[in-house]
Amino acid sequence: MTTITSYDMFEEFFDFIKLPTTDKKATIKEFGGSNFYIPSYKTTMRNAEIIQKYKNKSTVKILAREYDLTERQIYDITKEVRNPSLF
Repeated sequence: MTTITSYDMFEEFFDFIKLPTTDKKATIKEFGGSNFYIPSYKTTMRNAEIIQKYKNKSTVKILAREYDLTERQIYDITKEVRNPSLF
């Protein structure tokens, strides 16, 4: 059994609202009544940049130094890229 976290719900919401066809009614229908944490814009955009740079062959050490994070944090941020889920 897979546990869905608040962050999983946020990622789904974030991907949904980025769609060019998303309107208010569709958003309410899809996510109305949900409780989930929305991380800061800065962190979300930073993580997207880190993932993109990682995909473009940047190393964990370089990314950790560049973003003033630990290597463990970079591994956590890039987890899905490194080990894609089968489900």
